[in-house]
Amino acid sequence: MQKSGNGFALVIVIWILTLLSLMAGSFALSMRRESSVTAALKNNAEALAVAESGIGMAQYMMKHADPKRRWKRNGTVFSLVRPDGGEIRIRIVSEAGKVDINAGSQEQLRAVIKAVTDDSFQQQHLLNAILDWRDEDDEPRPHGGEKKQYKSAGLAYGPSNKAFQSVEELRLVQGFDEAIFTRIQPWITVYSGLNEVDLHVATPEVLQVLGEDLEHKNVHDAGLEQQLGASNQGSEDQNDEGAGNDENQTYTISIDVQMDEEASASLEAVVKMQGQDNGDIPQQVLDWKPNQLTPSLFTNDTENRLITVEDEFTNDI
Repeated sequence: MQKSGNGFALVIVIWILTLLSLMAGSFALSMRRESSVTAALKNNAEALAVAESGIGMAQYMMKHADPKRRWKRNGTVFSLVRPDGGEIRIRIVSEAGKVDINAGSQEQLRAVIKAVTDDSFQQQHLLNAILDWRDEDDEPRPHGGEKKQYKSAGLAYGPSNKAFQSVEELRLVQGFDEAIFTRIQPWITVYSGLNEVDLHVATPEVLQVLGEDLEHKNVHDAGLEQQLGASNQGSEDQNDEGAGNDENQTYTISIDVQMDEEASASLEAVVKMQGQDNGDIPQQVLDWKPNQLTPSLFTNDTENRLITVEDEFTNDI
């Protein structure tokens, strides 16, 4: 009986040791996971801080004293490689180079709409739906939409009958599903206040859209053709008039960061550059979207518009 008791005690000890080993292993695994998560959060936070520093860098380079070193505002992507192997890509797009859905002419609004759908009825519907949304009356245009049409469609809201407050508000307009909005979004703005796109700072994509519309109408625009030809030859050849005059101009600055530690971050900000004659701050941030950059600046589509920057900033970011 004594031997039997000793054997039973040994079994209990073995089970206890096994249980403690499992608990210790589970605890170690949990700690490793938490450590990995903490390291990932730290690295991503560092990447986001680097992205935020890129906003100031872009603003400085837009106003560089040497015109040849100023960064263009036409969608060119600037790449800076960090000493640790990470890379920062920055793109500046002038809002004046986009079609303003509040102030833009019907011709240019129609041009960007034609670029997202071949259906002529749908084109007319989308155009008049925009115009009905931003005008002050409740009289619908042909194939457009005012309060009655939105109610008939089962929607609990109607047109605001005032200017769009953001590009995203276009999602509420009848006919603009997510697919159409995603395609048209890079070409439109609410910040320029211009009736016509400033061709000198328009991206190649906007120039292409406007050029194809005029070609379809058999209309020739020498200025557009010149800018389109220059953009096709390379970003450095495209004219960027007024590059040193940023007062009261608005830009979208997009930043994408890839760190050597496999961390990443992105940032997109809309910034208005202001004069300081009246004691105003140098710039005003109108929109700020961390980690919402789509598509990434690290895609094959950006390679043909990529300029690698090698200067004193490389060691400071």
